Amino acid sequence: MRLSRIVAALSAVLLLLGPALAREVKMTADSMQYDSASGYFTASDNVTITREGLTATARKAEGNMNEGRIDLIGDVRILGEWDGEKVDVRAQVLVAYLQEPTGFTLKGTVTGAWGGRLVEAEELSTRGDAFAVAKLARYSDSVGGYSFSCSSAEGKLKEGEITEFTGKGAFRLVSSPGRGAVTEIRGDRAVYSKARGTIVVNGKVTAVQDGRSLASDSLVYFTKQNRIEATGKPQLVFKIGEGPGKK
Repeated sequence: MRLSRIVAALSAVLLLLGPALAREVKMTADSMQYDSASGYFTASDNVTITREGLTATARKAEGNMNEGRIDLIGDVRILGEWDGEKVDVRAQVLVAYLQEPTGFTLKGTVTGAWGGRLVEAEELSTRGDAFAVAKLARYSDSVGGYSFSCSSAEGKLKEGEITEFTGKGAFRLVSSPGRGAVTEIRGDRAVYSKARGTIVVNGKVTAVQDGRSLASDSLVYFTKQNRIEATGKPQLVFKIGEGPGKK
């Protein structure tokens, strides 16, 4: 599952705002103030930050370059191209942490599009090797053939890839790898492991695959094989004449 593309694409924020690349970055606004001694700055009205193929706009900006923090506030948008793909990210607030551990927080009706991937959430953040998402309404990947949503999620990153995550509250996954049979899984909690290639779902679990319905206390979904193993008093429902071994 290419979940890492959410975070990888948004890492362009750090390239756009990073102080190490300051000579390549241009900021404009109708009004700006900067205190060179403290490093504190403010900018208001038509704030625009550009670097190569990326442009960030907002109604207001403030921060401290000595502390390595920049806040973009009000109708934030990041538009352009990164890593060969079109990027279009919107939020109400963007906080960028430019010193180690680097990261960012996007808040307020966050939407983003990268190629065939879409994300809609209330808040999305990373710091060091950790990430978190609040009120994830949708993450979809048309190339990978899956989408999922949940109330909240948090996990770990390694070299730009998600190695594990836990999704809580109204978890829903719809997967159709290679445009094969559609699998839909719902539950209260889901734990993903890249090393195992699995998603373990617990709590009022239901699944639909190839026209058959399954209910259980928990199940294991093998992402590469598009295969389900249910545990905890599973119940399989299928039409008469369509036994588990028939098509």
